[in-house]
Amino acid sequence: MKISFIKPRPELRTLIRSIWVFESAVGMPLPDINFAAPNGCPKLIINYENSIISIADGIAHESKENGLYFVGIRDIPVQISTPERKTGFIGIEFFPYGAYPILGIPMTETANSLFSIDVLLNKWGSNLSEALRNTETVIEKINIIQGKMMESVGKKNLRNPIVEYCVNSLRSTNGLISISEMECKTGYSRRYIEMLFKNHIGLSPKVLAGIFRFQKFYKKWANGKSYNDLKDELNDYYFDQAHFIKEFRRMTGFSPLQFTHEVSNEFGRLLSLH
Repeated sequence: MKISFIKPRPELRTLIRSIWVFESAVGMPLPDINFAAPNGCPKLIINYENSIISIADGIAHESKENGLYFVGIRDIPVQISTPERKTGFIGIEFFPYGAYPILGIPMTETANSLFSIDVLLNKWGSNLSEALRNTETVIEKINIIQGKMMESVGKKNLRNPIVEYCVNSLRSTNGLISISEMECKTGYSRRYIEMLFKNHIGLSPKVLAGIFRFQKFYKKWANGKSYNDLKDELNDYYFDQAHFIKEFRRMTGFSPLQFTHEVSNEFGRLLSLH
């Protein structure tokens, strides 16, 4: 299994967090439990070889080979597997506010969901899917999709500086800035900020803050830290240890101790290190 990272075009770097390519001769590693924990990023997934089975909240979905799929922002984990054969797919992860200026669809309609881009965006999606199917190399596919996204951003002009400021404040504080502070700093009401988040992101500021807070500790796990290594910092971010355990279970499906001893999730670990 190999995950390679490719820099987005300069024009898209404020909207796209990362572009990565997954390659494996035998699919997802078995018998590992492989899953994607919430990280605040909606995604485009291009399956150029093999299909992907994803299970979220007990519901399974098959993303078929040569398909292009949009994954809305999530606050629940998604378990991922593939048939045991050669596999390749591309992931384009947006910043929380990055998909809306490109797709122009209210993000609340896509949260915790997966859509074929042909269904979600009809003509634009069908034309893009066709262009990708007729392109052989991974780099060519990435160049095509970035070109289409740049065209879309230029036409729609849907970026919102208030949303971007609030999201960046949440991320830089690992979810510790309150919505009251955001009200003071932006001059806009809680109701208006929450309305913007619903449309541009799909989750409330409170839920997104919880994801950023969780990710601070999840990244430390990815870097080899054990649960015991993290305990001293928990009180700065959670009411108590029980609160942390509850949030960790919601984001991964496991308690911290179960996760440490029973879950390898090499796929998720490699993605978190970038």
